[in-house]
Amino acid sequence: MIILVLILIGIAAGYTLRRIKILKKVNRTISITIGTMVFLLGMTVGNNHELLGNIGNYGWQALLICCAGLAGSILFTITINAIFFKNTSHNKEGGHNE
Repeated sequence: MIILVLILIGIAAGYTLRRIKILKKVNRTISITIGTMVFLLGMTVGNNHELLGNIGNYGWQALLICCAGLAGSILFTITINAIFFKNTSHNKEGGHNE
């Protein structure tokens, strides 16, 4: 719950401070920061001997959860697209039909 509250506070702060020029440069560093965090997470997992010893058990569960999440996201996107964007169509040239 704390993480969700922090995300919401960050969204509100970003929306409020979006006109400040120095904060626009933050977007450039986000990819580097996320890449570094993922790398450090990988190092932490690689250093956990208990987790690596049980990778056969955890791996299948993780794969199942990943596939279920992906399938749910795709179905949700298709549903939302059908509900909210059903009147929008594209012709072969990429333009919009009215």
